[in-house]
Amino acid sequence: ERELLYEDPELGFCILAHNYDSPKTSPPHDHGPSWAIYAQARGETEMRDYDKIEDASAGKPGKVQVKRSYRLTPGIAHVYNEGDLHSPTRNGPTSLVRIEGTDMSKVKRFRYELA
Repeated sequence: ERELLYEDPELGFCILAHNYDSPKTSPPHDHGPSWAIYAQARGETEMRDYDKIEDASAGKPGKVQVKRSYRLTPGIAHVYNEGDLHSPTRNGPTSLVRIEGTDMSKVKRFRYELA
């Protein structure tokens, strides 16, 4: 699903390919201390953005509420800044390019759930 295409040795940003052959939904999440850009290449992703209602901690998920919902279709890209909360839903095969400010596979993040 997640393929690292490039990691800049000086600046630390990463370019990744994500390919999903079947439906997949991710819970609300942020990108910790990083920004991320999602660029849809194939299929469609329904994205939801959230407002944080309650902070998360190591032992307790944070609480969020839906702020808006929108679709990413081929050729559409969206920037998620540090602290932005969102969740993707993919109902079929999809592909996207994601650029992260740092390698998110090495970043511990808190969990969030709907309030």
